[in-house]
Amino acid sequence: MRLSGLAISVTVALVASQVPIVESRQAIQIQPPPRDVVKRAEPTGTARIRGRVVSADRGTPVRRANVSLMSAGPTPSMRGAPPELAPGGPPTGRSNQPMAPRRATTDSEGQFEFAGLPAGTYRITASPAQYSSQYLSMSYGANRPMGMYWAEQGQSIELKDGESFDKVVISLPRGAIITGRVTDENAEPLARVQVYTMAFPPGMSRAQRTGGGTSTDDLGQFRLWGLNAGEFIVVADARSNSFVGPNAPPETEEDRTGYVTTYYPGTLDEGMAQRVRVKIGEEVQGIDIRVGQARLYHVSGFVVDSKGRPLAGANGQLMRRGATVGVMPLFGMSDAKGQFQMRNVPPGEYRLVFRQQQQNMVPFSPETPREPVEMASVPISIAGADVDNIMVTTSLGTTITGQVVFEGVPPTGNVTNMRVFASPSNPEDAPGVGSAEPGTVTADYRFTLKGLMGEYVLRTGIQNHYLKSVTANGEDVTDVGREFKASDRVTITMTSTVGTIEGNVTDTRDVQLPEAGVILFSEDKASWRINSIWTKRTGFDQKGHFRITGLMPGRYYVAALPRQRLDVSRGGGADVAFFEQLTKEATLVVVGADEQRTVDLRMLDAYAR
Repeated sequence: MRLSGLAISVTVALVASQVPIVESRQAIQIQPPPRDVVKRAEPTGTARIRGRVVSADRGTPVRRANVSLMSAGPTPSMRGAPPELAPGGPPTGRSNQPMAPRRATTDSEGQFEFAGLPAGTYRITASPAQYSSQYLSMSYGANRPMGMYWAEQGQSIELKDGESFDKVVISLPRGAIITGRVTDENAEPLARVQVYTMAFPPGMSRAQRTGGGTSTDDLGQFRLWGLNAGEFIVVADARSNSFVGPNAPPETEEDRTGYVTTYYPGTLDEGMAQRVRVKIGEEVQGIDIRVGQARLYHVSGFVVDSKGRPLAGANGQLMRRGATVGVMPLFGMSDAKGQFQMRNVPPGEYRLVFRQQQQNMVPFSPETPREPVEMASVPISIAGADVDNIMVTTSLGTTITGQVVFEGVPPTGNVTNMRVFASPSNPEDAPGVGSAEPGTVTADYRFTLKGLMGEYVLRTGIQNHYLKSVTANGEDVTDVGREFKASDRVTITMTSTVGTIEGNVTDTRDVQLPEAGVILFSEDKASWRINSIWTKRTGFDQKGHFRITGLMPGRYYVAALPRQRLDVSRGGGADVAFFEQLTKEATLVVVGADEQRTVDLRMLDAYAR
C-alpha cells in the first residue's frame, strides 16, 4: 500500500558557519553574528495607580497575584479579526501614546502599584499566582471572570498628568470543581488515567478542550479545579502508547483489545456524553466514569525522503480527524532504517504526519537564511483491519507563483509589504497541514508560495483594497479549497469598489459591549463558513456604532450577537447549523457595488430560541 505524501513548508534557521572544523566530541555552539539592537524608550509620566486583589468569597488578600496594566486603545473584539475590522472602525479622539503592558505582583496584603505612568486611559487585569490557581482571572470592573476564548474588558481608568487613582479593587472568584472516580469494566479503580473537560458552545459541532486536566490517583479518583461557569463534558483518556519499535515482540490477542477514550458516564461516543453544569465556586461530586474497551489496530510502514532514502529519526504524529480540539496526537519516530510501527490505535479517520529531523539547530535571527524541512502528511482510515507496509514519502511540498491584479486604480506606494497567505480549507486538517510561509508580493505584483500541502484557500490584503476573487487556470477558487499544483496559473484580484454597512445596535442592556459584536454572512449557503470572504465580523464603539466595509455586491444576513454566541464564530468552529439558526433572527440586507447602507440592529438573545 503506497500513499503519496504531500508536504508543507517547515523552516529552520541556519547560520553559515565560520567556525573551523575541530575534532572533538564536544558540541560546537554557533552564535549568530552580533547586531545593533535599538530599544524603544517606554513613555513615562507622573500618574499613579494603586489597588488590591482579594478573594471574592472572603475578601482576604490574594498574595503574589499577577497584575497587568495595558493602554486602553482600540482593540479587535475578536481574536484573529483583520485590522480593518477593529470595533468602531478607525480610532477617534485622543489616543494613548504606545506603551508596552506593565506587570506587578501583589504583596502580603494583596496590594499593588503602578507608578510613573503617562497621562492616558488604562485597563487592569489580575490573575492568580502559580500556586493559587483555584482562583479565576478578572479584569477591573468586569462582571464575570475571563474565559478561555474571550475576556470582558471591564472598566477603564483615565488619568491626567500627576493624577493618582487608589480605588482599584479586583475580586478573584474561586473556580468550579468537578470530582469523581474512574474505573474499569469490573469497577476496579484505574490509576494514572488522564481526565479533562471539554465544552460545546452553542452552534458548534466540534468540542473544545478546556484546561490542562489531571490524572487519577491510586484510588481512581480525580479532581478538576479552577473551572469557569458553564457546561462541560468530562473525558477519561486511557490510551496506551501507540508508537513502538518495528522489532517489538508479537502481541497476544488480549493485547489487541484495550482501553479507549471514554466520555462521562461511560460512552465511547462523544455525541452521547452527558454534560455537567457547574457554577462559580461550586463543587460537583460523583462524576464517575467507567472506561470502555475496543479492538485496537496497527499502522506500520517506511518513511523515505524525496530521493528515496530512508529517513532515520523522522518525527511522527498520528492525529485523529474531527477529534476534540486541543487533544494531543500520538507521537513517535522512525528507526535507523526508516521503519515505524504504531500499536493500540482505535478505529477512526486519522492524518499521519512525518517531519525530517532538524539538524544543526542554531538561534534564529533575521539575518540567517531559512531552509525548508521535508515532511509528509497522508490520510489514514482504520476500520476493522491493520494498516501495514505504508510507504510515506516526504518532500518540500508544492511551489506556486501567481499575479495580483488591481481593479480600477492600483494602490499608491510600495506593495512589497503585502503578503499572500495559504490557509488550510478544512479546519479538521489544520493541525496536520498547517499554514505555508506567507509569500511576499514584488513590485510587479507577483508572489511565490512554497511548501503547500493539502487543500488551501488563498488570502491577502492591502490598505483600501479588498479581495474580490482567486482563480487557478481560470477557475474560481476564492472560497473553495484546492490542492494547488506547480503548473497552476493563479490570479488574485483586488478591488477598491466595495460596499459598506454601518449602523447602531440597540437593546444592549445586560450586555457588555466589549464582549459583543456583529457578524455578517452571505445568503448563499455555499458560503456559510467563517473563512469565506462573504463572512465578516466586527465590534462596536462605545455608543454601539459598527461599520463593515469591503463587501462584494450581494445579499447578506447581519446580526448583533452577545458573547455566548459570538464565541462560536472564533477559531472557525461554527457549523452550518450556526448560520441556519441566525438566518431566522438576523436582518437581510442587499448591498450593491460601491454602495453604503445603514442598518440598525437589536442585540439577539444570548442563546438561540
